[in-house]
Amino acid sequence: MTESERGSAVSATAGAVKGLFAGLRGKGVSGELDTQIAVMLPIVAAMVADGMVEDEELAQIHAVCDFSPIYERNSLTQNEMLVGRAIRIIDDLGLENACRAAREQLSRALCETAFVHAVRVIFCDGYVGQLEREVVEQMIGWLEIDRDRARMMTEVVSIMQHSASA
Repeated sequence: MTESERGSAVSATAGAVKGLFAGLRGKGVSGELDTQIAVMLPIVAAMVADGMVEDEELAQIHAVCDFSPIYERNSLTQNEMLVGRAIRIIDDLGLENACRAAREQLSRALCETAFVHAVRVIFCDGYVGQLEREVVEQMIGWLEIDRDRARMMTEVVSIMQHSASA
């Protein structure tokens, strides 16, 4: 996929995702969570933490899906469906319960993977607001990640986000 096509896909996804917030209660949780949706829940929770869905955040989620072995066999459409389902689950359960449900399905290593990807989404727009900082702190507990380890992971993601002028 070219950069132009990816940009168009991200913009189209942003519009579609923004429309998913209305009228979809009760349609996300069905049966047990598989690994793909369980990892996606904290990532999407990070995206919606500030109440907005930014194009940069969706682009970061697409990048996660493109390069993570968890999603390597999925098409763009399948990944967009996962994001939509995650939004509906979060809408149904709330951020905390959705992340706790993910924790129940994931190994400790995959909880850490989901956490790092979530932090990448939060940091991708270059601004980390108070609400987003609070969600990162809460997510550490919800996913039962060691606080020192989580802080180290957050610091590494922060370093990865330095601009060319840093």
